[in-house]
Amino acid sequence: MRDVDDFQNDAQWVGGALGRLSTVPVPAALEVRILGDFDRLTERRRASWLAPLLETIWPGAPAWRPAAALAGALAVGLAMGVLVPLGDEASATEQSASVMLDAPPAFEIGENS
Repeated sequence: MRDVDDFQNDAQWVGGALGRLSTVPVPAALEVRILGDFDRLTERRRASWLAPLLETIWPGAPAWRPAAALAGALAVGLAMGVLVPLGDEASATEQSASVMLDAPPAFEIGENS
């Protein structure tokens, strides 16, 4: 098992390697263009007809988060439906369901007097 000194040595090595790399200056015009494009795409995304619905579902989140949460819930539900046994009723060869409202009520006149 590695101890703390090994991790510190690794961090120093990575810091030194990154410090030796040369940097390329970004022209100011390119930086302005990239940031302008980002702002324009953000505004276009907010102006879509789907934006109010997404803000209602999960405020401030990107569109993939609610979709991922729904997919995760669906996967858990399917797994539970497949893996959880139904109990004693599952072993019967013929399955039938009955609801209390299917049969007429059974009572006699004067039963509760």
